[in-house]
Amino acid sequence: MESLYDTPTISSATLNEEFVRIVAAADAEELDQMLQVFHSAIVCVSQWRNTFALAACLPGDILLLVFEHALPDRDTRMLRSLSRVCRWWRSIILHAPLLWRKALNLADRSAWFSEVLRRTCAVPLEVFFDVAEDYTGYAIPNLTAVMIDNLWRCASLHIEGYGDDIEEIVSSRTRIDRVPLLRWLLIRNISCSVPSTPDGEAGIPDSFLSVLAPQLTSLHLEGCTFNWDIVHTRLAPRSPLLSSLFIRSFHIQSAATVCATSFGAGIASKLEGS
Repeated sequence: MESLYDTPTISSATLNEEFVRIVAAADAEELDQMLQVFHSAIVCVSQWRNTFALAACLPGDILLLVFEHALPDRDTRMLRSLSRVCRWWRSIILHAPLLWRKALNLADRSAWFSEVLRRTCAVPLEVFFDVAEDYTGYAIPNLTAVMIDNLWRCASLHIEGYGDDIEEIVSSRTRIDRVPLLRWLLIRNISCSVPSTPDGEAGIPDSFLSVLAPQLTSLHLEGCTFNWDIVHTRLAPRSPLLSSLFIRSFHIQSAATVCATSFGAGIASKLEGS
């Protein structure tokens, strides 16, 4: 039986005899140098061999479709894993802002969230927030940052939550009063201590519903208190494409509330005519 310290035997069945003699005569330092050369050669050959794999031969636009199909909503982990497969895949993913928009997750660490947001470039954002899914504690400050600096890029905005923490979001003061890309706005179950009326009623602040949204087509307000006057006299008249209105909550009563019926009828007739 061969002991640990016996001279190792080298099979010459698959190796050149001259190479076998060189290895047998080499000292430790020379063998280390050989190993480094062999390792580099194996990496080079493996990389070249990988270029013949089907995934490496697919056009970039086809790979983008595959990535988009495989990528879960609001999950950057999959993108990070895919980008580490090869340089080709990484190059495609890093230059695909639509993928990063789909993966944008408010629950990610703030630094990484900011980087993902940067990689979305200037594409319209689809922002989804549910306080029940905030398992890291980063979602509220991340959404607040979006509301302050990137609200103008939002095409859809879904905010759902309760408790005093939501106050940081709905009370955030945006730097603009126009959201030109916003098409879909949903606010559900908002409950906080922010006074939105002179009477001190808590709910959605008037400023939140006073933005100019010329592309808005759908407004969904449920389980939250808001000022109907603002919706009726500011938001709706400046949103000519608004065709879907869903309200299920107790809104604040006022003299202008009598117009709610006519406004609702207008929306209904528009829906019937479409």
